[in-house]
Amino acid sequence: MVRRLPIAMAFIASIDVITSVAHAQTAADLPPPTNALATASGVTRHQPYWTGNGPTRGFLSTTFDVGAMYARPTMAVGYGKPHYRWFGLEAGSGFSLTGSRLYGGVRGVWTGIDFRIGARYEAPVEQNFLPPQRQYVREDLETEIAPQSRYVALESELTTSWPMPGGSMFGVLSGYYITAVPEPYFVFEHSLKTVVAPPWVWRARLGYMVHLGWLESMRFGAAAEVMHVPLRDDTVVVRAGPVLNVALTHHLDAVGAIMLIAASPDSLGVVGADIGQLGVRYRWATGDRWAEFP
Repeated sequence: MVRRLPIAMAFIASIDVITSVAHAQTAADLPPPTNALATASGVTRHQPYWTGNGPTRGFLSTTFDVGAMYARPTMAVGYGKPHYRWFGLEAGSGFSLTGSRLYGGVRGVWTGIDFRIGARYEAPVEQNFLPPQRQYVREDLETEIAPQSRYVALESELTTSWPMPGGSMFGVLSGYYITAVPEPYFVFEHSLKTVVAPPWVWRARLGYMVHLGWLESMRFGAAAEVMHVPLRDDTVVVRAGPVLNVALTHHLDAVGAIMLIAASPDSLGVVGADIGQLGVRYRWATGDRWAEFP
């Protein structure tokens, strides 16, 4: 009788887990597991969360991106399922060692499609507009003969993803209209990390990510991107590098994307590389079904 007791307890626990899965909208809707059987089977607290969680509703949400040299809080007001499938307004700011920014716009997210359009104000620290040149080196960005750099970028961006064997492909297409730059100057665009001749610039990125872990909680891969500045003698910049996203808890992810220069008319060194995303991301929303921290 004593030997059969653990078996019976395990059987009852398994029935409880199966029943919970059957009643959940998705596996990610499950609460954090609390029994030994769930932990032993690989269902731990380290699992993704914002995959259709909860009912469709009006909501207020926040996202905090924090890294070694930056902080980017964002707030959204929308309708749908936060951080997953929704439409609404979002506003955010960014702070780093190189400057600050403000952003506001409209965003819509559907299955495999994420579209936004808005305006971004950039206020770099110790950065001036640049006299027109065919090529730039790192020292050229430190010139002080032009006015201090302050500008507005009107931008739109479409992100898509689709399943592939072992993971998924993703693509990003962005368009920018840079304004408030006095003639005849160029500007070092702090979001794109490249020298732009106003007003137009566009960017296209394509990548592949491998999915691993329970509910595909670990994703890593690589991406490449092309930027085109039409009014700067049709300048083209190519970058490539690794990308990473790991779900640490229901609300906390480790994120990373490093785009290193593969081809460019300029020699900007590490300043021309996009290392603007290397840290953690915390997401929250009203109506949260499992609101533990973190």
